[in-house]
Amino acid sequence: MIENRKLGTGLAILAVAGLGVFATGCGDSSSDKVNDAIDNANQQLDKANQQLDQANQNAQDALDKANKQLDQASQSAQDQIDQAQKKLNEQNAQQKVDDAQKQLDQIQQQVQDAMNGQ
Repeated sequence: MIENRKLGTGLAILAVAGLGVFATGCGDSSSDKVNDAIDNANQQLDKANQQLDQANQNAQDALDKANKQLDQASQSAQDQIDQAQKKLNEQNAQQKVDDAQKQLDQIQQQVQDAMNGQ
């Protein structure tokens, strides 16, 4: 019975040791490869995220610049429209003054003609 016990204990120790060696041998190389692959994938993901962030910043900068240029162009166009409207208003006002002056001249002439008996 003692021999069986020693044999059983010895086999158990050998089995545990064998499993440990097997687990260590399998676990280390494939586990390292998996961890390396995960680390590599994470590094590539970090680079991709940095590139995406940079692309987003560049796009935002371009959008801001385009909006600023659009605002400037819009303001310039509005200024030109305002100047043209002012000139048009001045021309119409001058035309009205000229017409009123002609009418006044005609009335004065009529008054003079009437006073002279013509």
